[in-house]
Amino acid sequence: MKRIDEPRELKHMIKELSKVLGEGRSGSRGALVYNKLPQYIWSVWGDDLKKQGITWREFLSIISRNSDLIAEWAVSERISWDGLLGKLEESLVSYGKAGVEGRQTLDRFIVREGRRLK
Repeated sequence: MKRIDEPRELKHMIKELSKVLGEGRSGSRGALVYNKLPQYIWSVWGDDLKKQGITWREFLSIISRNSDLIAEWAVSERISWDGLLGKLEESLVSYGKAGVEGRQTLDRFIVREGRRLK
């Protein structure tokens, strides 16, 4: 997939939003408010993902299931931007391949991928 520059302004917004929302799972969910980060990533990867049969809706679902990774990048800074993108790309490519081999349900895929990514 194409290289995506780190959106430092979005990272700052996510970090600030996390402070307002507080710690824990609800804080990581705040990373997706307004879909700004998913829109940014889709603007670069969207054409490639569509070729793999991944729709915007499926992309959003996969991203939302990985909101903890977004918090690790933006809030706690435990992973780098490239690390975040690498994990998302693995999950998206795997989902796209599953579509070629016979589309499974998104929920089943996410459960399997969630076990593997953690």
